[in-house]
Amino acid sequence: MGTINTRSGAYWNADDDPGTYSEAWMQLLSDSHSISQLSIPGTHNSMARFGIPWVWCQSLSLDTQIRSGVRFFDIRCRHSNNTLLIHHDMCYQNASLTHVLSEVLKFLDGHPTEAVLMRIREEYKAKDNTVSFLESLRGCVGCFPQERFWLQNAVPTLGECRGKIVVLDNFSGGFMGIDWKSADIEDTWDTDPDDKWNRVTAHIEKAQGSPSDELYITFASFIHRITLPRDLARSLNPKLHSFVSGRKGKLGIIVCDFPGPKLISDIIACNFA
Repeated sequence: MGTINTRSGAYWNADDDPGTYSEAWMQLLSDSHSISQLSIPGTHNSMARFGIPWVWCQSLSLDTQIRSGVRFFDIRCRHSNNTLLIHHDMCYQNASLTHVLSEVLKFLDGHPTEAVLMRIREEYKAKDNTVSFLESLRGCVGCFPQERFWLQNAVPTLGECRGKIVVLDNFSGGFMGIDWKSADIEDTWDTDPDDKWNRVTAHIEKAQGSPSDELYITFASFIHRITLPRDLARSLNPKLHSFVSGRKGKLGIIVCDFPGPKLISDIIACNFA
């Protein structure tokens, strides 16, 4: 295979023009496929591009991520003044959930064969609210046509969710969408690089060997001491490319920091190998 340049934008992306896009890859898949049986590229802390470098998890904008083929988004909302603002910990990410939903649905309007999975998680400290997080979320989602969302606590087929946002519920105080805790998740986020790599590869292999309808979600993102997330991704992402390249079938949802177009397309290609 040769030596992989770990600074290559093919595996680790540092600008907002990856040059390669996969805007409609789901159109080639049968409606009968459960989304649990797919290999889906995702991003961790998908909107985290502002603040100090230790909170940056992505370089690509939301629009570029989705056009590049990412179909799982990790969206974290601070509940403040009955509004859902996008945060990474204390750092506001210059967007609201309304903005995120609007942008994703705009993409799906033009690409109705696609489906987007969206983890919605409550982030940081709630402030000055008179309603619950769930009530604010219902109000936000209610601003859009309800047929554009999958809000059942059941894993859909691709045919059932094309053109829709599939919500994964990762907040307390009520239910809306697939229960996050029902998935099989590897998210050991504070560890050393060798341990994380072993956990990632073991979990992807577990997903590939599972015939069940359970969602498998593997986070390749992590922190280690004071190393920046972008530097950890620069090291891990090329290894992940080598690991998934040539595999076929179900790898589950693979969630990365700073994925480049080659890594994204590697994961997508597993659906067709």
